[in-house]
Amino acid sequence: MSIPRLRFLIALLGSLTTGVVGLVHSAAATNQSGGIALSTTQSASGRAQTGTSAAPSSPAAPRAATPAARSRYAGSGSGESGSTSSEILGGSTTSTTAGPATTTSTTAAPAATTSTTPPGGNQPVIGVSLPALLTQTQATQAAWLSNLKSIGINSVRIGAQWAWISGDGPGTYDWSQLDTEVDSVRAAGMSIDMLIMGTPSWAAVAGESGSDVAQPADPAQFGQFAAAVAQRYAPDGVKDFEIWNEPNCTVFWQPAPNPAAYVQILQAAYTDIKAVDPGAYVISGGLAPENDQDGNINEVEFLQDMYADGAEGYFDALGDHPYSYPGLPDTYNAESGWSEMDATPTSLRSVMTANGDGSKPIWITEVGAPTGGPDSVGTTGQAEELTQAIDNAKASSWIGALYIYTYEDSGGDPTTDEDWFGLLNADGSPKPAWSAVAAAIG
Repeated sequence: MSIPRLRFLIALLGSLTTGVVGLVHSAAATNQSGGIALSTTQSASGRAQTGTSAAPSSPAAPRAATPAARSRYAGSGSGESGSTSSEILGGSTTSTTAGPATTTSTTAAPAATTSTTPPGGNQPVIGVSLPALLTQTQATQAAWLSNLKSIGINSVRIGAQWAWISGDGPGTYDWSQLDTEVDSVRAAGMSIDMLIMGTPSWAAVAGESGSDVAQPADPAQFGQFAAAVAQRYAPDGVKDFEIWNEPNCTVFWQPAPNPAAYVQILQAAYTDIKAVDPGAYVISGGLAPENDQDGNINEVEFLQDMYADGAEGYFDALGDHPYSYPGLPDTYNAESGWSEMDATPTSLRSVMTANGDGSKPIWITEVGAPTGGPDSVGTTGQAEELTQAIDNAKASSWIGALYIYTYEDSGGDPTTDEDWFGLLNADGSPKPAWSAVAAAIG
């Protein structure tokens, strides 16, 4: 069974191409050194407006970014089947469609939202993994989020990419683009699963400085960045932090997946995030439904190795990406990501229970199916897939969240699955899954 392995990164990298129009960043990614010096002025978003300087060994205190033109993104990881970053980057431009029930109104930011952590039982968070939101205009961001709320979606998964936030060197932070995105989500009254990942060239292991998904050379540096993210966005009510994306897959961890190395950054991030926000909720990186081939590691085996390497006690929920297509979630298949959560003889749940974590939930931070491309399930198949996934999540007390991948198709290339995962077509018109998801959420 063919399983996609480029979902989150392709969408994010595609949204950061030179084809993006009107992209505004901060050119003043201040090189921070010396002691911390904060002012007490508060911004409208609740972040302190500062001229902060902080030693590289300390989390970056909240500060305002200075707007200026910037288009750099440190992206050069290789893609599936020999794809290069230029191929990944080359085919996407900023969408201007807003989908059904479009609104571009903006409102004052409400009080900070609480964690998306569910209250228990079978009331999982139902959200959308939305990497393409980052580079949309504020009006389009507001429209997309309003549309999603209209069908019962109240949470989004977005990314804090170390590779471009700190691309200018240790202790430097360019928060401007992520600030805008978080402000839009906050204004919509939605919660966030903040994915923390990516490695600047200066922080990569030897020989991998050309890849923004390289293994970090120093887990402590990654932990410091994770703490800086948590510290900055705590005033906005961001409480949920996912540590990396699909670390068992070569596309997202180079030179090759390494459970022990992943556990080291998980431990560092968990410890440092909790130090700045004890109430934060840390999710381990969503695991991909991989086979043991081409350097990839099966997700159940990877989790077993994580525990052997000391992961116990360093995550509040286990992240997973249980893609099952072309089969449905209800159809048992030993290689289906959905089956491997709880139904296979050795499953994610059985491994968690064997290691004393049976009470911890699984957070599904990506799931979906393509309506086009080589592995298309068609529009009816996608609607059925997502309906079953949501129904099963609501019936399973151990599923804490489910994030659909994704809002809108990124293109129309018939030779790839990656363009076709949206609830909407690329022109913004709804697929059958749009109303099916609304009905399943209830």
